[in-house]
Amino acid sequence: MPKPVLSVLFIAIWAAAAVQPPPQPARAGNASLVVRDVTLIDGTGAVPRPHASLVVRDGRVAAVVPAGQEPPADLVVDGRDLYAIPGLIDAHVHLSGGPWTSAADALRRTLAGGVTAVYDLAGDDRETGDLARAVLAGEIEGPSVYYAALMAGPPFFSDPRVLASSLGFEPGTAPWAQAVTPETDLVRAVAAARGTGATAIKLYAALDAALVRRIADEAHRQGLRLVAHATVFPAKPSDLVAAGVDMLAHAAYLVWEGSAPSPDYTRRAFGDFAHVPADSPAIERLLESMRDRGVALDPTLWVFAEGQKPDEATALRTPWMNAVTRCASDLGVTIAAGTDDMFDESRDRLPLLHRELETEVAGAGLTPMQALVSATRGAAHAMGLDAVRGTLEPGKVADLVLLDASPVDDIRNTRRIRVVVKDGRIVGGVRPRGRR
Repeated sequence: MPKPVLSVLFIAIWAAAAVQPPPQPARAGNASLVVRDVTLIDGTGAVPRPHASLVVRDGRVAAVVPAGQEPPADLVVDGRDLYAIPGLIDAHVHLSGGPWTSAADALRRTLAGGVTAVYDLAGDDRETGDLARAVLAGEIEGPSVYYAALMAGPPFFSDPRVLASSLGFEPGTAPWAQAVTPETDLVRAVAAARGTGATAIKLYAALDAALVRRIADEAHRQGLRLVAHATVFPAKPSDLVAAGVDMLAHAAYLVWEGSAPSPDYTRRAFGDFAHVPADSPAIERLLESMRDRGVALDPTLWVFAEGQKPDEATALRTPWMNAVTRCASDLGVTIAAGTDDMFDESRDRLPLLHRELETEVAGAGLTPMQALVSATRGAAHAMGLDAVRGTLEPGKVADLVLLDASPVDDIRNTRRIRVVVKDGRIVGGVRPRGRR
C-alpha cells in the first residue's frame, strides 16, 4: 500500500480510537449519599437555598429535597451550618512540562482544594492524556481532565514551549501541535488532533480570518470545540467570534479589536490600552457579538495582574482587563474562570483558581455570586459540559464542595473547605460530621 494511504489510514484509526472523557463518572461513588440540611448554592446564580438535602446515587445528583424528607442512604453527612457549592472548574490550565509525578501530585492537591475538573489548553498531549486516563481509571486522585490540541501558523513553531511539548516530532507535525496553512488538509489535521483524545482545538497565533473559519468549521464538524487566544494575528477578536470560536482566552487581548493591526503575535499582551477604552464602541460591539453567539470569555486576570513580573504595560493593562471583564459580564457574556496555570505551592497552598475568583471580585468588580458561577456553570458551558457538570441539579455528576462559610457573602470563603465530593465519593477535606 502506498505510504500516503497508510498515513491517512493510521490517522483514521487513531481518531476512531480516541478516548473522549465520558459524560458519566469513571468510578461510581457510594451507592447512595445524602448531604443533609445544607445551604445549597447550586451554581446557576439562584439565591442560596437553606435547609436543603442533596441525594446522590451512583455518582450523580438524584434529587434535591427539603431537609427532613431525605430517603435512607448508605452514607449521611450532616450539613448543618455548611454551604454546598458545585465542584470548581478551572477552564485554563497547563499540566505538562515537568515530571509526571509532579503533575499527578498537583492534580491530587488541586482536587483537595475544591477543583473537580480542569481544561488543559495546550501542552504535550501524550502526558496530559495519560494523566486524564489515570484519573478516570482511579490510579491517581484528581479532577477530571479535559484538554485541547494546538494549531497555529508556521511562524509560531520556533517557540521553545511548543518545541518542548512535541519532542520526537518535527516542529509543527505533532498531532497535538500542528502548523496549519491554507494548503493544509484540515480534515486530516483535525482528525489527528481528535485522535489524541482532545475535546477541543486551541488556536494560538499567526492565523488569518479565512483560515480560522475553515478550522472552526471542520473542528465543529468532527465534534471538537474551538478555543483561541482572544487575538491570533492577523485575525482579530471579531474575526474569531464570527468564525464560531467557543471561548476566547485572556481578556487583555481583546484590546486588539481597536488597536492598530500588528503582524507580531509576540506583542499580544501589549495592545493600545491607553487609546482603546474598555467601554469603547468597538469593544462593546465585540462583547455583544460574543454574547449573541454564545462565545465565552476566559479572562485570566490574576496571572497578568499578580502572577508574573510587572512589565511596560502592566499599569495600563491591569485596569483595562478588569474593566473589559466587568463590561462583558454586564452585557451577558459567559465568564469562564481560568488561571493559565493551576497550582503553585510557592504562592498558595490552595489551587490558584481561588485567587482568580478573588481577583474577579476585587479587581473586575463582579459580585461573589457572579465569580462563583464563572467557575461552575460558566466554565462548564465554555467546555461544552452543561449537561453533566457545573451545577448541583438532578442528573448532574455529583461533584461538590462543602464550605464552612458562604462564598456569596465573601468570595474568599471558597477557601474554607470542609468536604470535597467527586463523582459522589468523599475525596478530601475535614472529616465530615454525621457520617454513618
